[in-house]
Amino acid sequence: MLPSRPRLQGWDPGSLTTSASTISTSAGAISNAVNGVGSTIEHMPEAGAWEGKSHSAATAMFGRANRETLKFSEYANDVATALRNGSGPLGNARTALLNKADQIDQGELHVTDNWVVLIKPVRMSAEKAAALLSQARSEQAAVNQMLLAVGDADEDTANAVTKAGADHGFSLPNPNDPSSVLVPGQKRPGDDVPNPRTLLGMHQQDVIRGEDMATAVRDSSEKDTSDGQHVTTLMMQDGSKHKITRWGGPEVDNVADDYYDPSGKWVVGSHSWNDPFTGVKSTSIEWADHTVFTTTVTADGKRTAGIIMPDGRQGTIPADSPFFSHPVLSSIGGALTALDVHASQGGGIPMLTSSSVENVGKAARYAGPVLGIATSAYDVMSAANFHEACVAGISGALGFYGGDLSGTGAAAGSTALGVPELAPFAAGTASVFGGWLFGWAGTQLGEVICP
Repeated sequence: MLPSRPRLQGWDPGSLTTSASTISTSAGAISNAVNGVGSTIEHMPEAGAWEGKSHSAATAMFGRANRETLKFSEYANDVATALRNGSGPLGNARTALLNKADQIDQGELHVTDNWVVLIKPVRMSAEKAAALLSQARSEQAAVNQMLLAVGDADEDTANAVTKAGADHGFSLPNPNDPSSVLVPGQKRPGDDVPNPRTLLGMHQQDVIRGEDMATAVRDSSEKDTSDGQHVTTLMMQDGSKHKITRWGGPEVDNVADDYYDPSGKWVVGSHSWNDPFTGVKSTSIEWADHTVFTTTVTADGKRTAGIIMPDGRQGTIPADSPFFSHPVLSSIGGALTALDVHASQGGGIPMLTSSSVENVGKAARYAGPVLGIATSAYDVMSAANFHEACVAGISGALGFYGGDLSGTGAAAGSTALGVPELAPFAAGTASVFGGWLFGWAGTQLGEVICP
């Protein structure tokens, strides 16, 4: 198997040698004990202690027992040899990989629990980010070779132990046998991490790195325009950017976040505002395909939410839906998304406010408000705990589908989970993260960012 970094740190290949010695010693002790008893019985007639038919039967019985214990001893010694032979290669591969990861961590890069080499989230120039990306890819190749060496050493040891057993008549249980699940350890464990020997594994590593760079702030700037707008621009490590705009004064409190991909293409925009005449607060999210999600709350606390799809389909979320009362996580409601955490202090709707974006230019990471809303929706749909919801939110709201969440699978999932009113919202949310913040790899990134 390919272990995660924490699992590998917990491995002790040297214990294989200790176990091998214990197995050999124990097998020898059993063999010696049986042989000793048999030898004593065999020589009893010489001492006049026991003879006759019963003695002959006992001598024959212990003769058979001695032959069986010799076979058992050979079996045990073969297993012990397999363990002993595997200890060195596995230990050497483990040490080399852990030392390499520690060495990388000392510089401007770091290695995740999944052995993905990432750039540390600090301010830097675009040229520096490009250089570090090239370095990260080079180091990733080295880490991958060492990771595969660990996996191969583990696999070789497991195969050797299995062969030692097979040579003496042992056979693994049928993995399709339902009873096999009752006894732990009968099946080989799967990989903890992406397998860089496969195209899928290499793609997963690239996606994790891309997602990380898309949420790591490389640089920021602020300016005031002639028409009274305050604009904060966050440049991300991958070349994408968030343009956060405030205008209208405290009564209206217009706050918008527009996200552009590395090519400069507008992807999604979020806008929150207050109506000073009616007291209604609103948040609207519009995607490049013209999908629009809007949620409002009136001065007396009446909440609404709905979505309009590009093909004209519409959906609403009932006022009593858990979506509205779901507390936004502090990590989600903070600098990562810039959402006002008032929703976690008695209900409401997620909002961008002047105070919530006040210090966003100083943040090391930022993903935008859509993430927080997606997290709340996912938590409602899956009944996951807050940490799982946070992880899922960063993987495109419905990370358990894997792959590119184009919207079809996401919508089907929300219906299957018994919350059909959230299906159109799920489809809209998935399209935000499809292609760079989705599926399995997104879950891994969520583990890094979320508490």
